[in-house]
Amino acid sequence: MEASMGKQYQDNLMAMCAAGNHDVSKKHGVCGIICAVLLFPCGLICLFTDVEKRCVRCGARV
Repeated sequence: MEASMGKQYQDNLMAMCAAGNHDVSKKHGVCGIICAVLLFPCGLICLFTDVEKRCVRCGARV
C-alpha cells in the first residue's frame, strides 16, 4: 500500500518535470568564486556567468 503511494508520488513529480515545471537549484563554479574574490568589482561578472542550473527532481540542466 505505502509502496504504491510512494511510486504514485514520484510519478507525479516526474510529470511536473515533463511539463516544464522544474525545481531549479543554482550552483556556482569554482572559477567564478575565485575571480569574484580576487578581482572584486569585475569578478562578480564572472561569478554570475559561471552558474549551473539543474533540476533537483530529475537532474536535467535548465
